[in-house]
Amino acid sequence: MAAPERRPAVIDRAAALAAARQALAQRAPIVFVHLVGTRAVELGAPGLLAVYRQGQGLAPGVGGGALTHALAEAAAAALAVGRPRAVTFSADGAAATRRDPAYARFLLDPIVAAPRLLIVGAGHIAQPLARIAAVLEFETIVVDERADFANRERFPAADTVAACPIEDYLAGFDVDAQTYVVLVTRAHRFDEAALRRLLGSPAPYIGMIGSRRRVHIVYGTMLADGFGPDQFRNVYAPIGLDIGAQTPAEIAAAIAAEIVDLRRGGRARHLSLSEFRPAPPSAA
Repeated sequence: MAAPERRPAVIDRAAALAAARQALAQRAPIVFVHLVGTRAVELGAPGLLAVYRQGQGLAPGVGGGALTHALAEAAAAALAVGRPRAVTFSADGAAATRRDPAYARFLLDPIVAAPRLLIVGAGHIAQPLARIAAVLEFETIVVDERADFANRERFPAADTVAACPIEDYLAGFDVDAQTYVVLVTRAHRFDEAALRRLLGSPAPYIGMIGSRRRVHIVYGTMLADGFGPDQFRNVYAPIGLDIGAQTPAEIAAAIAAEIVDLRRGGRARHLSLSEFRPAPPSAA
């Protein structure tokens, strides 16, 4: 008896390129699910079988519902770390090895837009930080209301330099899960204004520079205004890895290292709100 006909991969090259371009343009990451080897004839020939999108799952489905579900979970994990990974399942979605009689080996390939570093404030630390971010291949944005600070002469490596009120710029800026934010403004009132716009955004990292006292002032004011402690879960302070940094360039390197560490699965330092003791209200 002739072997069952193997169906081809369901997504052709043109459709894959279109999906990748859309994902990058819209900063909406996807994962390509490639079948790279199998003994499960019903899965068809090796090739690109499906695309995973956050909030939408895997489309089209692959094999039975259990296999589609297992691949969707694995694709979500690959997207979380932003790196390709290979997985092996049986046709019923159970974990398998290539020794199993009906294994299927998949390559999960995330298509993710470049990470962005939004630097709020254009002072002496922002300059080396923008240069380091460019070397690390971050899309780099610098914003400050002072045109004599926020300009191309001082930030030639930045992708965008905006000289305008910080609150106005942030009001129109689409923060996503690949946007890392560093607040290096010249006064805590500017940090606070920016933070009010950024809390609750998908940004995985909002780093605030400054002394513990300066950070406490910002936290205290915002807590008193009704912001909840949980809203500060992605706010990091003191900022930067503890490498004994003293010069602006060293501080910038420490900040960049902390962002890379967090992005690659490490743990940056939160300033625990339990350390904060708000001052008692003043007498009327």
